[in-house]
Amino acid sequence: MKKTFSFLILVGLAATIGIFHKPIVTFLLNNVIYKKEVIIQESNQYARLNNFSFVQETDNFKPTSKQDLKNIIYTYLNRGWNDFSFFCETDIYPNCINDVKELANDSATLSSINNFVHPYNSYDKLYITLNNLGKVTIETVQLYTIEEQNELNYIIDEIISEIITDDMTLRKKIETIHDYIIENSVYDEERAEAIKNNKQLNLQEPSHKAIGPLIKGKALCSGYSDAMALFLNKLGIKNYKISSANHVWNFVYIDETWYHLDLTWDDPVVSTKENLLLHDFFLISTEELQKIDLTQHEFDKTIYVEAK
Repeated sequence: MKKTFSFLILVGLAATIGIFHKPIVTFLLNNVIYKKEVIIQESNQYARLNNFSFVQETDNFKPTSKQDLKNIIYTYLNRGWNDFSFFCETDIYPNCINDVKELANDSATLSSINNFVHPYNSYDKLYITLNNLGKVTIETVQLYTIEEQNELNYIIDEIISEIITDDMTLRKKIETIHDYIIENSVYDEERAEAIKNNKQLNLQEPSHKAIGPLIKGKALCSGYSDAMALFLNKLGIKNYKISSANHVWNFVYIDETWYHLDLTWDDPVVSTKENLLLHDFFLISTEELQKIDLTQHEFDKTIYVEAK
């Protein structure tokens, strides 16, 4: 009788498992074998406690909207993490997986988010992957190596100690740094032409990074803007970068107002090869910027909302 009873229990269990095989396996994977744990790491020293209209810092890693996904990516970059995983809970956010896939392929949006973080936490390459259980993993190759960061930090500290004094106003400090960078670097015409014509780039001339103007003496717009951003961050000045289709410059918050700051256009290329220093694009409003130029400075005001 006991054997018969045990046999019937086993048959019942087998039948139950057969009927509910998929839900049981999913439950075991999600809650036992493959727990949906989100591991929060420590922020690095270059993380900034800044929120903007387009993206904000978050501690909510259970997204319920596409904005939540953008905020997670921004937080990941801003805190300087090398990798991070979270999960799409499709029962509370049905379109999560589709939105992750869309963002993963939206290089323009990802590049824009990159503009809001410290240059040392910005990425050179960013990968977003998604598995069958809704696990989203973000990984990056950062733009600046640790060795480059250390070298630049040393140089920036040296420059600040030489040209900045405590009695300067904030505006004067920014102007002094603006002038120093321009006077000690030139626009990298050769590299700009190579990019324009899709030619092979010489990576030994990193004019697209702060190394260009501060160490090599040559810069593209991204090199100028990164160099300026490093100084602004060192001085504790809120800022981010604005990019258009073919250009990038700094956007700076002082005296409770946002201003544009474009070192590239204040260091013009002239036929005489003279190294001119201008202040036409030094801490100007959006209205002033658009009166001067509407070609290279046409930007998306739904992203850079503070610049409306």
